[in-house]
Amino acid sequence: MSPRQRLVASLTGLAVAVLAGVFCFLSWDRANQVAGIVSALVGVVALGTGVLALISGRDGAVRVANTGPATAVGVGSQANTGLAAQGSVHGGVEVDGTAEARAENGGHANTGYDQL
Repeated sequence: MSPRQRLVASLTGLAVAVLAGVFCFLSWDRANQVAGIVSALVGVVALGTGVLALISGRDGAVRVANTGPATAVGVGSQANTGLAAQGSVHGGVEVDGTAEARAENGGHANTGYDQL
């Protein structure tokens, strides 16, 4: 888990703990009102986050550059210094500055884009 993911998980846990504490000190009717408002706000935030993720800057292109050498030895072995992917890649592929890929004794070598 990345530091950013840990932070989000920690803040989420803290928010749940705070809400649980608040609900402990409220009457059932008041807790129901607060829960309704919190649910509405969380729903709007979740919707906004989803829309933001859809329209954010990542175009889906894959870029591979400045890789090291690779050697495949033997039948069925693979040396890949570029990109090997199942099906097509949304947004295109850019492969630049890949190193030598060698195949010996029936291996397969790829220095560019290998669509499997």
